Amino acid sequence: MTSSPFSTGTTELPHTGDRGVQLVPFQPCLARPLAEAIAAMEPWSVMNYPAEKLAALLANSDAGVSRYLVSLDGTEAGLVSIRSPWLKGPYLEILALLPHAQGLGIGASIMAWFEATALRGDARNLWVCASAFNVRAQAFYARHGFAAAAVLPGLVADGYDEVLMRKFPLGGR
Repeated sequence: MTSSPFSTGTTELPHTGDRGVQLVPFQPCLARPLAEAIAAMEPWSVMNYPAEKLAALLANSDAGVSRYLVSLDGTEAGLVSIRSPWLKGPYLEILALLPHAQGLGIGASIMAWFEATALRGDARNLWVCASAFNVRAQAFYARHGFAAAAVLPGLVADGYDEVLMRKFPLGGR
């Protein structure tokens, strides 16, 4: 099995403006408070996704997953979780920015880092999922070169479809 190019160290993200953005290795002690904040936001709140279930997922150690706390000027601003390797490239299983960190360009910086890191690992694809009703997320990923690859009914919650999106080719090749 190919190893993941995603490290567990702290990563400084390039960011416009005077605010510092870092991806910091996720600590399981943050699982509950961060899960509660994320579960209160769309799309999780729409699907009534339980914070306890999300906290258990985040606290669980998984050798195939790299998780990061998004830090904005030293404060908790969100979460990134990447499964790698996965179908000849990494799968961004969670990108959640808390409301105070949205609209600042942090998501775009994370996507640029995600692709650059995947390219260093010789990835062929990048993968994400977005809830079918979450047109804002789908538009965000489309701006970053992703296209719908499949619709997955009931993947996260019964009665809701997820749209699996793929970026290929990477890095303009």
